[in-house]
Amino acid sequence: MMIVKPDFTLDEISDIILQEIKLHPRCHYLDVFKLLYQAFYGPSHIEPQRDTIIYNLKRELNDMKWKTDVPYQDIGVGKGFIRLNLISIISLPDEDLKQNSMLLNKKIPTEYLKDSEDKIKILADCILQSRFENGINWNDWIETWENCMPLVKSIIPATPEEEMMIEDCLSKKIMPTHSEEYRQWYDPHYRVIHHSLLRFIF
Repeated sequence: MMIVKPDFTLDEISDIILQEIKLHPRCHYLDVFKLLYQAFYGPSHIEPQRDTIIYNLKRELNDMKWKTDVPYQDIGVGKGFIRLNLISIISLPDEDLKQNSMLLNKKIPTEYLKDSEDKIKILADCILQSRFENGINWNDWIETWENCMPLVKSIIPATPEEEMMIEDCLSKKIMPTHSEEYRQWYDPHYRVIHHSLLRFIF
C-alpha cells in the first residue's frame, strides 16, 4: 500500500489540534508544530534503516519507566497517522499488571522487554511502511505549515522563541523535540505509524 499525504480540511486540522490540547493541556505552540508535521507526513523523516529503527526502539524501551496511558492517539481523524504509545507493545505475563500501581514510575523489568522482541520488529516494519516512498518534501511541508499557521495561532499562542526555533528547524530541515514542559509533564514515548497498520500491533 502506498502511503500518501492526508488531505485535511481546516476543520479537521482544528479537530486534531483540539484533541491534542485535550489530551495534553500543557502542550505549546512548538508541540503543535511537531504534531501537524506528524499528522501530514508521519515518520517520513526517518531514515529507512530497519536495524537502526529496532536498535533505537530497544534503547528507548530499556530507558522507559512504566506509566498508564492511552495505547495510541489518532492524529489523522481516522484517515492518516497515529501516535503509538510504546508502552502498549510491552508483553506482560498478566495484562492486569498494566494497571498495577506497583509498576508506576519504575523501570520495565528486562524479562518483559525480551518477550516483546517480536512486536518491536513488527513495529519497525510498520514504521518503514508508513514512510512516504520518497521521504519528505520539505518545501511542501513549509508551504503546508504556512497555510496552517493562522489557524494554529488562533488556537494556541506562539512565543517569539518558539517562532525562531521553528524557522531554524525549517531552514535546517529537522524536526524539534517536544517542548520542555511537554516532556516534563507527559514523558512522551511513541512512534508514528499509519492508522491502517495498527491491526498488526494489536
